[in-house]
Amino acid sequence: MKTIAIACRTIEDELKAVYNTLPASFPIVWVESGLHNFPSQLKERIQLEIDKIYGVDNILLLFGYCGNSIEGLVAAQARLVVPKVEDCISLLLGGNRNRLALSRKTPAFYLTDGWLRYEKNIYWEYEKSLEKYGEARAMRIFQAMFAHYSNLNFIDTGSYNLESAMNKTAEFAKKLNLKQEVVPGTLKLITKAFLEEWDEDFLIVPPGVSIHLTYGADS
Repeated sequence: MKTIAIACRTIEDELKAVYNTLPASFPIVWVESGLHNFPSQLKERIQLEIDKIYGVDNILLLFGYCGNSIEGLVAAQARLVVPKVEDCISLLLGGNRNRLALSRKTPAFYLTDGWLRYEKNIYWEYEKSLEKYGEARAMRIFQAMFAHYSNLNFIDTGSYNLESAMNKTAEFAKKLNLKQEVVPGTLKLITKAFLEEWDEDFLIVPPGVSIHLTYGADS
């Protein structure tokens, strides 16, 4: 059975780390990271890429639900396969359950180097706010945004330089009184995705049927 993947560049480091060690041979179509902030645009872009694909049996979507941006996607002649995770953070933490357990323990905003590399990430927005509003107003805006967080946590996936990534946000975290900590990540779901071990952790939608997230999620 032929498979092609459509994936978000936010998790490019992690996907390549797994892909390069496995016998997976199917191609990957990359979607730019900045569309995460605009779910309707992200959905349109993914559907556009799906509509370009012919002659395969499976289209593997390496995204989370991402603000319901995959709701309603459909492939006319192939199955759609997507991990049952709310977003890419949950994907790298091993599933929604693990994400929830960590969130109950520590109210944290999660990052990897991939989230800092491309435009329209949270740090990029902070820099733009400084330019537009000045430091005092920008700080008020971001203090309100992060009022319910105590930590800025980096997910250690073993796929990027942690120290370098954390240095990028150290001053930002200090100004907002956020502790920077490291939490262990996992590439388990990505590995299963590439090995086509699509079990209960994956949503599999038949050809011609639209994705409806009421099909189920990792609880």
